Amino acid sequence: MDLAQIPIDVWLSQGAFAILFVWLLIDSRKDSKQREERLMQHIEKTTDTLDVLSNRMENVNTKVDKIDTRLTEFEKKGV
Repeated sequence: MDLAQIPIDVWLSQGAFAILFVWLLIDSRKDSKQREERLMQHIEKTTDTLDVLSNRMENVNTKVDKIDTRLTEFEKKGV
């Protein structure tokens, strides 16, 4: 079938749907990209926060280990 044989009213009716489809496709991809960028920013912030919390937990763990060591030394001395 040659494209020239298709009636003009079919082109007009189907063309509108084609244009709407292309617009919807482009718009949804743009929204998806924006959503992905926001998600990546959130993940980066969460990762930074987890790094800070991890460092603080290591410091607390070190201090607790020192306290435990000192208590063990005091118990051995009988104080």
